[in-house]
Amino acid sequence: MQRRLLGPIIVGLCCLLLHFGTTAAAAQPDAEEKRRLLVQGLTVYELDREIVRLTEEEKRLNEKLAETASQVEQAAKQVELRQRKTEKVIRSYYSGERNSILLAALHVRSIQDALYVWDQLQFILESDRKSIDDYLQRYQSYKTMKAKLEADRRQLADTRISFTAEKEKRLQAQREVERLLASNSDRIKLEKELEQLRMQWEERGLPLFQRYFTALSAAMVKLPEMLGQNGKMLSIKGLSPKVTIGDDELNRFLQQKNKELEGFSFLFEKGVISAGGNVDSASISLKGRYVVENKPTNAVRFVIDSLSFNGYPMPTSTAKTLERQFDLAFYPNKVAPFVHATDVAIENGSMTIFLKIAL
Repeated sequence: MQRRLLGPIIVGLCCLLLHFGTTAAAAQPDAEEKRRLLVQGLTVYELDREIVRLTEEEKRLNEKLAETASQVEQAAKQVELRQRKTEKVIRSYYSGERNSILLAALHVRSIQDALYVWDQLQFILESDRKSIDDYLQRYQSYKTMKAKLEADRRQLADTRISFTAEKEKRLQAQREVERLLASNSDRIKLEKELEQLRMQWEERGLPLFQRYFTALSAAMVKLPEMLGQNGKMLSIKGLSPKVTIGDDELNRFLQQKNKELEGFSFLFEKGVISAGGNVDSASISLKGRYVVENKPTNAVRFVIDSLSFNGYPMPTSTAKTLERQFDLAFYPNKVAPFVHATDVAIENGSMTIFLKIAL
């Protein structure tokens, strides 16, 4: 009898323990889910910042557009006025209105009369030339303003598209945050952790990025010094020289030029540049690459592909904001005005910039 009762009791206890274990597991988020929540929370925060920036940018562009449109309207009126005057001048030559001056020059009876006619002829010709030149200058100015107006309109349209896209990303990220919070019983604790991480990013992470990027931007201006000090970096073969920079050499140079960079370093790997730094409990890192650009000027520009703070990836908008704020480019024409970059190759431990000499 006891043996027959023992089996169901054991089964019941196992079911009860299994139930409690499942309930406890459901109440506690796993590490991956918690990490996803914190990442999405940071994403929402950064997208909010980007939306504010785009809102301000749209306002600025609207004001700029209105001002440019007014200038174009005024320029169009001036061009029309000058055009009528220019047409009148040109027509006078074809219709013979200026012939009287030339005939007068043929019938002068004294040197005094000849000098007078000559002065009048010079005055009229100079006045006519100025009228034509003034029209051409104003017309060119009008064309420039009109092109600027069209560029402003395109920029405003792009900003509005970006604004809509960022709002949609923000909405999706917020939904994910709400979903992850709703699936856990310890919501209040998770919300506190999320807020703490946001504060750490705002008070320590973002300022640390800005501090390093400010120092890097200032140090990169002095990069031609390093090339001048180390002739081995430059290899000249015909009209296609190249510069090879080691990551150790670059780190030493940058840290010598700015003490703020002593905790920050670059690492060159195949096709990728990694960089990062640590200050107290704040750790930042990024991955990117150098690319050659020819507009508005020839430059080897740094493109940020990813950012992270304390191991948490940041959204693309954060990387693009830092790119806009800080210039980390290398300008070959500052080494020599006739030198242009054509390509960049990144290998383990070194980066090679291929140049050409434009004669």
